[in-house]
Amino acid sequence: MYLETVNKICDDVFNGKPTEIIRNTVGLAGYVYTVVFNDTKYVIKISDDKNLIIGSTYWLNKVKDLDIPTPCVIAENLVNAPYYFVMSFIPGKDLGLVYSSLSKNDKQIIAKKIIDFQKEIKKLPMAKGFGSLNSYEDSENICSSWEESLLNDINRAEEAIINNGIFSVEYVLKLKKIVPDFKEYFNSIKPEPFLDDITTKNVLIHEGKLSGIIDLDWISFGDEVMFLALVTMALLSMKADIDYADYLKDEMNLNEMQERALKFYVLMFCVIFMSEKGMCFNQAEPVKVSEEEKKLLQEIFNRYYEELEL
Repeated sequence: MYLETVNKICDDVFNGKPTEIIRNTVGLAGYVYTVVFNDTKYVIKISDDKNLIIGSTYWLNKVKDLDIPTPCVIAENLVNAPYYFVMSFIPGKDLGLVYSSLSKNDKQIIAKKIIDFQKEIKKLPMAKGFGSLNSYEDSENICSSWEESLLNDINRAEEAIINNGIFSVEYVLKLKKIVPDFKEYFNSIKPEPFLDDITTKNVLIHEGKLSGIIDLDWISFGDEVMFLALVTMALLSMKADIDYADYLKDEMNLNEMQERALKFYVLMFCVIFMSEKGMCFNQAEPVKVSEEEKKLLQEIFNRYYEELEL
C-alpha cells in the first residue's frame, strides 16, 4: 500500500532506494516494512494516526537507557501524513510464530527475561492516572481510576460486538456484572508502568532466544497482572499449551486476589478477542471467524466465568 512512500522515505533518510522492501503483516496497528540496503536492514512504521507514531518514538526514547532490548529511533516524521518513523532492525520472529518449536526450558528462560523487563520498566515514574498512554502528557487516554480504564476497554468491545454481529452481547453483560466484585482490588492498584502488549507478538525470538521487544506504541499504567492474562488468552486462542504463561505466573508470585483478577482479565480479553472478529485493522478484508474459532472463544469464556463463580 505504501511502497512509493517507503521509497521516498528511504531517499530522504538514506539518500537512496532499498534493494528490497518486505511488508510485515503481523501487526494490527500501522503499516510496517523492513527495508534492505545490501546487508543492512531497517524497519519503517507508517500510520495516518499521528498519535501512534508519537507514542512509539516517545516511549522508545524513554526506555533506551533501560536494560530492555528495543529498537533505536533513527528518523521520524510527525509533520505531515502519512506519519512514520525509521528504526534499527532486530532479528527474530514473533514468539507466537515459533512457540511450538520451543522447549519447556526455552519458554522458562524467556519468561524470566520478560519479568525482568517488567521490573526494569518500573524504573520509569508512575503516571498521574491509569491506562495505555502515548506519553506522560497524554490527557486524551488517561483515566482517573484503574476501573475506569478497564470499563473503557470493555465498552469499546461491547460496541464492536454489537456492530459486527458475530457474538452475542450477553458475554459482555456477564463480564460487567462481576466488575463490582473486584472494586476493592481495582482501587488498590497504583498507576505503575508495565508492558501490556508483549505477549505472543512483539516478543522477538531468534534461534530459540529472546532477541528484542518491539511495538512500544504505548506504555500501560495499572495492574501488571493484565499482561499475564493477555498472554494466557493469546495462547488459548492458538490452542497451544500455556506452559509459558505458567512460567510467567511463577515468576510473578501472585497472591490469591491476583489469581482471581487474572481470571477476570482473561474474560475481558476473551470479550475483546470476540470484538475484533469482523474488524479490518491494517488488512484489506475484515478478520473472519470460523465456527471452530467462534466455539473456542465461547468455551474459553464459559470456562473462566464458571471458575470465577465457584
